[in-house]
Amino acid sequence: MVHVVIHSQQNSNYTQDLVYLDFQGSFESAENPDVSNLEIGDLTLTETGATLIIGHHKLVGKKVKLAKPFAVIHKQKEETMDDAVCYDVVTILKEKYVFPTRPGLIVQESLRGLTKIGK
Repeated sequence: MVHVVIHSQQNSNYTQDLVYLDFQGSFESAENPDVSNLEIGDLTLTETGATLIIGHHKLVGKKVKLAKPFAVIHKQKEETMDDAVCYDVVTILKEKYVFPTRPGLIVQESLRGLTKIGK
């Protein structure tokens, strides 16, 4: 039997401020198929929402309270006892930023109105 020990956030050696971002799709890159450590774009957080700029695309998100708080835990590398696994609570998330819509195209102001469709 393995014992699991979870240290509270106050007693944790591994605390961080984290943000939960919820996207309604996935990220792909032609140059780098592994997007885990890829710099995506510029994120701006406010009290009510968030904006993510990726190249010429803009995603707008809103801040939403989670139905139940979400604990983020980190497994300790060293084991204190023979049959115990120890975890530290990194943070408790109570809200997230949801990006429910497709990205909008950003067009430079100097290029707007240059294309005319029809007569």
